[in-house]
Amino acid sequence: MPALTPLSSTKFILPTPALQRYLSSYYFFELNVPGDIPQEDMKHPEGACAHYILSGTVHGGIVGEPITLPPDANMTGPTSLAALLSCNSLYLAGISILPLGWRRFVKCDASKWANRLGDMTIHPEFNLFNSIWEDIKGLSDPREIADVFDRILLSAINLDDPLEDDIEALHTALTNPELSNVAELAAATGITKQRLERLSRKVFGFSPKLLLRRQRFLRTLGAVMLDPHLKWTAALDDHYHDQAHFNRDFVEFIGMTPSRYLTMPRPITKLSIHARVQHLGDPLQGLQRPEIAG
Repeated sequence: MPALTPLSSTKFILPTPALQRYLSSYYFFELNVPGDIPQEDMKHPEGACAHYILSGTVHGGIVGEPITLPPDANMTGPTSLAALLSCNSLYLAGISILPLGWRRFVKCDASKWANRLGDMTIHPEFNLFNSIWEDIKGLSDPREIADVFDRILLSAINLDDPLEDDIEALHTALTNPELSNVAELAAATGITKQRLERLSRKVFGFSPKLLLRRQRFLRTLGAVMLDPHLKWTAALDDHYHDQAHFNRDFVEFIGMTPSRYLTMPRPITKLSIHARVQHLGDPLQGLQRPEIAG
């Protein structure tokens, strides 16, 4: 696969402070490759994201499922599986949504949309984000678009939600690398195991056990993405028993072996990951702690 030339920009903008409990970032990705040569990449497991395709096209799909052409305004729920992407000309604006933001702005059970993509113009739970789409059509400047994001999403923060404290406690505990099992999560959050299970699926999309597995995997993946010379064995999270244990998780979450993954060009990911670190401090959305967003 030819190298990506040129990539015009990957830009991250923080939401206004009142929204940073709910959203990780706004991001703007622009790509133009001469010769109509598609560039392939892979989107790692992460939280929910709203996507607005302002120009161009992208084909994609969760690993193991057919590659499709998504609608211009779409929402991806929280994911535990990677997604394959292919494009050569694209301008996309996105909103990375934290679990608290899913609760506040989408409101429906997150497990319904886990590892799924939906058309904002069809599904009523995405009405708020579809109203954003109507307002940004015709805009191209990232700052102008971010201002629309801020204005519309701020208008949806109108009532106190007593569940927010528990959601933030669980989010914080999940990003604590010292915690390795559900019993430790329950102790750290003060939430019973049974209620933790319900809350986790409803707001985060998956069981606490799967979320903990995803976190240790993302910690290892993020370390290697930041330093391509780092060996997997040197980057392994402390909660992995051995390389074979990590390899099994890798195949489950990414759909291929670690060695095959490293042979992929991944031109989009390699550039965007460093831009994200520069702007936000964390290489992957799934590693972001709530207080970093606040």
